[in-house]
Amino acid sequence: MRRLLTIVTMGIFISGITGCQDKAEQTASGPCDRQCLEGFVDQYLQAMVAQDASRAPFSENARHTENAKEISLSGPSEGIWTEATGLGDYKFYISDPKAGQVAFVGLIQASVQEENDGETSVVEKPVLLSMRLKIENEQITEAESIVVRSMMGGGSAGAMTVPPAAYSEALLPEERISREELIEISSLYFDSIEQCNGKIVPWHEECYRLENGMWTAGPNLPPELAAHMQAPPATKSGPGGEASPAFSRGACTEAIDSGVFALIESIRPRRTPVVDEERGVTWGVYMFNHPGVETITMPDGSTQPAAYFVGQPNSMPMSELFKIKDGKIRDIMAIGVVNEYGSDSGWE
Repeated sequence: MRRLLTIVTMGIFISGITGCQDKAEQTASGPCDRQCLEGFVDQYLQAMVAQDASRAPFSENARHTENAKEISLSGPSEGIWTEATGLGDYKFYISDPKAGQVAFVGLIQASVQEENDGETSVVEKPVLLSMRLKIENEQITEAESIVVRSMMGGGSAGAMTVPPAAYSEALLPEERISREELIEISSLYFDSIEQCNGKIVPWHEECYRLENGMWTAGPNLPPELAAHMQAPPATKSGPGGEASPAFSRGACTEAIDSGVFALIESIRPRRTPVVDEERGVTWGVYMFNHPGVETITMPDGSTQPAAYFVGQPNSMPMSELFKIKDGKIRDIMAIGVVNEYGSDSGWE
């Protein structure tokens, strides 16, 4: 009897060890889930604040770009990796376990150079970071970031005081659509701007848009953002002092249908590498190409002065996020910088 108990006990013990080993092997070899992906972002950010790339699990051949330009990971000597000093509370993640990719948007404390009256000084301030990581074999193989050092509309105040809650909220099963549909609807937004036709986009009645911290479209903000807005909506003037609908905070389709964005030559190339199906969120980088025209032709055939970038040809790598609920675009966040005209995002 004693021998039987010993055999049974040893069997249970060995079985337990085997079971633990199997579980460990499954975890190590299995896909990187939401928590796993966010963990890689946190490691990346901690290494960035320490200004030491060796602290992040980069693969040997990892690529890294900042504002569409290649940045070396061997002793970084430029960009946010030399400026970051701390992390803030404003942050949220967009996780795509199927693709092994994850995106992050947040405010990072940094020491940046600013020019005032011809003098250059170093200023400690929050900067806006939108980034993407690709994870393969438990290593970061791709890192792409858009860093905005000068935000509009109050920066970390106003609409940037707290992150929009919707980007971190799971949709109900009946509110979700397929991965392919999420990408298609995101692309329709850019088609509508190129065609000056907002009617081709499925808009949510609560649609609004933030660009580099500034509220640019939608008559109302979500409650958590509206609580921090002190100034009422105001129409931005055009180059000749006339009222321009480009940033009037009307309905999301209003400025598009007006034709004011005809100054945008194209929005290409386009990439939507991160799709969070559970939350209905997409993250991508899209190139806004501005030839710097002085006048634009409106849908009725009339002409008017271009609202911005007059005589300033450029291409903007714009990181845009969409929250799509019930197949309709509700939240839009754009984070971009001005680059040389005709340039791309560095990943085409």
